[in-house]
Amino acid sequence: MTASRLMPSGEPASSVEGVSAHSAQPVPRSPVLIATDVVVATLLAAMMTVSALRPGVVRIFEGPVWLRIAIGMLSALAVATRRPAPVASLAVATIGSTTAWMYGFERASFLAVALVLFIIGSTRPPRRSGLLLLAAATVTVIGCVVNNTPQVAIMRAVPEWWQIIGFAATPLAFEAVGWAVGMAVYRQRSYVEAVKTQAAQEVHTQRELAARAAAEERLRIARELHDVVAHAMSVITVQAGVARYIDASMPEQTSAALETIESTGRQALRDMRQLLGVLRADGERSPNSPAPALSDLDELVEGLRGAGTSVELRVGGDVRRLPEGLELSAYRIVQEALTNVVKHASTDRARVDLRYEPGELAIEIVDDGAGALAGMSGGGHGLVGMRERAALHGGSLEAGPLPVRGYRVAARLPVPGPLEAVAA
Repeated sequence: MTASRLMPSGEPASSVEGVSAHSAQPVPRSPVLIATDVVVATLLAAMMTVSALRPGVVRIFEGPVWLRIAIGMLSALAVATRRPAPVASLAVATIGSTTAWMYGFERASFLAVALVLFIIGSTRPPRRSGLLLLAAATVTVIGCVVNNTPQVAIMRAVPEWWQIIGFAATPLAFEAVGWAVGMAVYRQRSYVEAVKTQAAQEVHTQRELAARAAAEERLRIARELHDVVAHAMSVITVQAGVARYIDASMPEQTSAALETIESTGRQALRDMRQLLGVLRADGERSPNSPAPALSDLDELVEGLRGAGTSVELRVGGDVRRLPEGLELSAYRIVQEALTNVVKHASTDRARVDLRYEPGELAIEIVDDGAGALAGMSGGGHGLVGMRERAALHGGSLEAGPLPVRGYRVAARLPVPGPLEAVAA
């Protein structure tokens, strides 16, 4: 699996290995790990002491026991310090193990080099750790060539190049295995770090998209409310103009005041229409068109029925005319919820309940479709837009899947005060 599958933008990305291919990782230095290194170094020191007391026959140097023990302790010390100073520890371990081998130590002394290479391979990029492995292997091979003075008769019949290969095989195998295991740990850590980074980027992107959707929805609501205000100002302007011409008995000051109302209203209307012309996207409704209201829900429902979705509309309570902005928001909430049903619910049935209560308007849209998927909407709006519209009037909106099947959207919008009742 590669990190490109986690990119929220959908663009191809490099593999996980490539994400951290040129970055070193911190060396773990917890007290437990350091104590473990000390224990391993102690065990290695004991093994090296045994080799120092009983050197092998294949050696080119002779020396006192204390010198051989000191060389073995030096290699073991490199293991204890491999986390604070890995590169220096590798140099000490490589030179110490190679020298110890020349003094007749067992080839297992190269375990110190392997343990240090594990730390280097697990914390450094492949190229850098590979170069350090190559340097250690070069020193080891040189030691094999120098130490190629067999002292047992059976080895004198073996070709010299074969002796060198035989001597170098075990030490190089130790070093290669230590580096390879460390490299595997490095790649796993790189993968986990890349996944965390990609996940954080995805969360950040989702937050940005949600904020952008909220801003776009607020702008859309502002445009529609401007349309409502523009319509009201048009009426005021017309009435003021009529009053100025038909009431001849008014004093001259009253006529001048009405003329000021008319001119101010016309100027404000003209300025607002210019603002709407800037904010409005291509293809949106003209400001001269009436804003949709709850009375238009029948037409909306019929349109959905014609598209194959059966919608049951229930209206209850004291049906009355509500403020235009409130009716617009209520209509948009129902429209968005039904749009989600059509797009995401995988059902052809829904129900809309409107209840005109004394102090509020209760809206409920329920379907028997695919549950949580119905809460999503294309274009980045969906529930964000519905909640913004409800909050605009001091109301609330709840949305979520039903216990067994389906999805429910419920909104409660406060009504400012008693308005004119109309025939249901």
